[in-house]
Amino acid sequence: MPPTGQAKDIRLVHSNTTSLQIRIISRPYSSKNKLSPGEGMGYHPTPQNQKQEQPKQNQKPDGSSSSNSNSNKTFFKPSLTNTTLLIAAFLSGYLFHSIILRPNDLSLRDVPVLLGLTSPPTLNTTSFVPYTIVEREQVSSTAFVLVVEPFNPLHNIMSEEEIKRNVNLRNDLQEAWHHGLWCVEIKQPQLQVARDYTPLPPPVGQEKEDMVRGRLRFLIRKMEGGEVSSYLSKLKVGDKVELRGPHLGFDVAKRLGGLESTSGEEQGRVVFLAGGTGIAPALQVARRLYGPVYEKGTGKEEEWKEVEDMPTTPPKMTIVWANRFREDCPDCEDLEELRKRGYLIPLPSLNQAKNAAGGGIMPYLQDIKAHHPEQFTYACTVDAEKKFIDAKTILDAVVSTTPKSSSSALTKSTASPSCPLHSSSALISVSDRQDHEAKCKCASSHANGKNLLMVSGPDGFIARFAGPKAWSEGLERQGHVAGVAGELMRKEKVRKEEWMVLKL
Repeated sequence: MPPTGQAKDIRLVHSNTTSLQIRIISRPYSSKNKLSPGEGMGYHPTPQNQKQEQPKQNQKPDGSSSSNSNSNKTFFKPSLTNTTLLIAAFLSGYLFHSIILRPNDLSLRDVPVLLGLTSPPTLNTTSFVPYTIVEREQVSSTAFVLVVEPFNPLHNIMSEEEIKRNVNLRNDLQEAWHHGLWCVEIKQPQLQVARDYTPLPPPVGQEKEDMVRGRLRFLIRKMEGGEVSSYLSKLKVGDKVELRGPHLGFDVAKRLGGLESTSGEEQGRVVFLAGGTGIAPALQVARRLYGPVYEKGTGKEEEWKEVEDMPTTPPKMTIVWANRFREDCPDCEDLEELRKRGYLIPLPSLNQAKNAAGGGIMPYLQDIKAHHPEQFTYACTVDAEKKFIDAKTILDAVVSTTPKSSSSALTKSTASPSCPLHSSSALISVSDRQDHEAKCKCASSHANGKNLLMVSGPDGFIARFAGPKAWSEGLERQGHVAGVAGELMRKEKVRKEEWMVLKL
């Protein structure tokens, strides 16, 4: 090896006899003579290169360098760009909302609403939106009522007037209530499954407030093995649930006929068999027939009739509510006692209805009876007391709704066999999710009213009294009428020309 710092020429001979000379330079290692970037590869320092290679030291005014502890520090002041400001605002809003407003139910998708970048999502039929549980009432050992409102981070710092301007659910909910039967889906987020639940009508005097705030109420029974009901039973006030809807159900008004007329035109009648939480659709039908429950003497009844075109004289309706235990229907009139009086329930006073103790469902029934004593009747059965709905129950209820001067000409006349609204044979293939779009196919649009025998509750309850529903093309359809109601129609004790059976 040549001495350090000397060069040695090496000549390489290629196979084609062309020689290549390589010059190797070796030098001892030293921090002072480290190769500069590019040196030895045709690198030639220039004034610009040399300027860049100046030591990066902080020079003092006297020319000396700063201490080692400061020589490695870099003082950098970032510019506040729009992106930086947006991120800062986002994080500030997140922390403010998490710590002060709603620490238990915030998610990242809520922050843009808090910052005013987007509007709160509203109830719709395509996507699930968050609602907040604002009340929870245990009405029995297995059943409870949940009250929910649309989740909006701004609600806690908004005045009532601001809420009225910002909540835009009123028209949608009013349309659903005016239609009559409707439901929403509630999702179980862990299992990603959803079930339909029917909202309860607002209690007496709370109709407008519930409309303004978009408030909904649900009667829920915890079922063993029920994915959604078990999930909901564990939630408390302040927790969030996700809803999708509203999904409109069967059109009761069009089938009854004359319901939207104030000319005194005769309407059909309703007998409703409700099993357990199936009372919720029954109360929806009652609300559609009689309007929201207001205290008389305030003028609110007439105001609502103008809004929804309620009939001057609503049709008759009888509800028979079946429960497993008396705790679900305390103080409800016993069916046997009711039969002895010819289905005439003692009329509760308005004060008794208003001050009904215990909450739950009974105040709803008592309020309707107090305001519409001539048209509305209800009774209960309790399995634990060995009292059940049977064929005689249905016949007695049919008789109880029949006017003294009844004429069957209304229901026997011009109903078309292909009309899904007025023909029992056409109703077989109808799904409740599509029924609100159905059109009357009868020759005349007048005097086609039908009486309705409606059954709602668990699948076994519906199958026993009206026959099972049928699945076809991915939809649950009505199917043929069977069970107790089918037998009564086969024996012509209930005339199928006058009565239609609806399974909910």
